Amino acid sequence: MKTLLSPMVGAAMASFMLSAHADFIDDSHADVTLLNRYLNQQGRDVVNSNNKAHSVRDWGQGFEFNFKSGYTEGTVGFGLDLQAFYGLKLDSGGDLGDKDHQGRYPGSMFPLDDGKSADQFGVLSPTFKMRFAQDELRVGTLYGNNPVLANTDGRLYQQTNTGVQLVSKDLTDFTFTAGDILKTKIRNETGDQGMITAGGTKESDRFLYGGADYKGLPDTTISLWYSNLEDYYQQFFLGAKRHDALPVGAIDTDVRLYRSLGVGENAAGDKDFSAAGLYGDGTSKGRINQSTVSLLESYSLDGHTVGLGIQKNSGDSDFPYLDSGLNSGASNQGPGSGADTPALTNMQLNKFQHAGERTWLAQYKYDFGKLGLNGLTFATSYAHGDDIRTVQGTTSEWERNITLAYQVPTGTLKGLGVTWRNAHASPDITGATVQDENRLYVSYVVPLW
Repeated sequence: MKTLLSPMVGAAMASFMLSAHADFIDDSHADVTLLNRYLNQQGRDVVNSNNKAHSVRDWGQGFEFNFKSGYTEGTVGFGLDLQAFYGLKLDSGGDLGDKDHQGRYPGSMFPLDDGKSADQFGVLSPTFKMRFAQDELRVGTLYGNNPVLANTDGRLYQQTNTGVQLVSKDLTDFTFTAGDILKTKIRNETGDQGMITAGGTKESDRFLYGGADYKGLPDTTISLWYSNLEDYYQQFFLGAKRHDALPVGAIDTDVRLYRSLGVGENAAGDKDFSAAGLYGDGTSKGRINQSTVSLLESYSLDGHTVGLGIQKNSGDSDFPYLDSGLNSGASNQGPGSGADTPALTNMQLNKFQHAGERTWLAQYKYDFGKLGLNGLTFATSYAHGDDIRTVQGTTSEWERNITLAYQVPTGTLKGLGVTWRNAHASPDITGATVQDENRLYVSYVVPLW
């Protein structure tokens, strides 16, 4: 089963070559995206640890070619999506082998080359696809997010996965999804990696997921999903999203319930597959047994959106989520590396996923299109987590994010986007890092056809 991709990719390529048709080209789309991204992060270890200062500064230029084909004609249609990415380092610093680096570390925007940020890197990502009725099978590079899987796009290159995914919409009001991921590629690597969750030191080579989304109720989506990271955890998800129009404004409701349990070697107590948390007697790794419940209520009126939410983690374990095995050590990546979590509290810097943690969340967004400034948006959010269970006792953390973005909506510069993100994270957790971060993203999409 671990070599499932090879025969499937070969079969897809053979079928495509035999059935190529003009619709493959006529319905295709291609563009080039120019990405310029800058990240500056200043951090300091929380008092009671070593209280060392950290500095990360990354600046890079990316060139991303995207081709999406149509489908060949016939009962079964075949197609190909292809992405080619090239990243160029404009600035970075630090050397993991230099003990006198004065607190400046290699960042997480570029691969490492002998302890330093590489000058350049490239990634070629093909995805073969097949369509039958309302079903689509994709084999190769997968990009999507869902309630049990999140892929981060916070650096020059985004996190991707390698595997197989089937999406079916044959049944009215239902969307069924099933996937099998064999490898993941984090945001600053050119090669595929095995998978872990926080705390583990050995890689898993299979992440299965599947779910159903039902939209048969007015303005409501109900979702039921399941995932299994081999030898680490299985996770059940039940969620609902609802939009209610009011005489004045509208309310959006987002409810999420997760139940996570250890499987395989984690359930058997193998320390190499143990997960982060607090398991009594000062033990910070163990068998996954955890629940997370969250609720977010948002009210919108005339471009303004105000949201209030709460999330509670119960059990001995941190909230488990898919990460790359390369990040298990973290020391070779510097501050700020890691994957995203699908939970409600995934912030710019931290995730508020600790064992026992209760998080209050406040959000505000504004669309300046209401003032005639189409394409300009502002967002800010604040999260405060307490009841965090640690070896030293119960503690807390908080984080504040700000985002200002402008996307040129029309005219000659349509496709140009500029985003500024600022964050401050202040955990009171021994060994964690107080961080201040600024990110500046500039992108320009150039359609080719």
